Amino acid sequence: MGEKVNSQERILSEVKLLCKSHITGLTNKELAAQVGTSQANICRDLDILQNAEWVVRDTKGRWRLSPSFGGLAGQIAKSYQKSKLLLLEEEEKYLSAMQ
Repeated sequence: MGEKVNSQERILSEVKLLCKSHITGLTNKELAAQVGTSQANICRDLDILQNAEWVVRDTKGRWRLSPSFGGLAGQIAKSYQKSKLLLLEEEEKYLSAMQ
C-alpha cells in the first residue's frame, strides 16, 4: 500500500504535473489519475490554486499554469539582479575606503 500523501504534497504534485503539461493542459480526471487521488480532491485543490491566480482553465476544461505563476520566476530573477547591484555598491564603498 502506498504512503498517504497530505494535501500540501498533493497540490505540489499537481503543480509539477501542470508544469510538464503546460502546452496541452490537464483535465481534472487526468490530474486525479496521475496524482492518485479523487476528482473531488483535485477540484478543491484547483479552486485554491485558481483563487491564488496560479492556474487557469481553458474552454475545453483543461487546466494550465497561469501567466501570474510564470511571473514568479521573473520576480525572483529581478530580486537577484537587485541584490547583485547592492553588493557591487557595497563592494565599491569598501574598496574606496581602502585606498
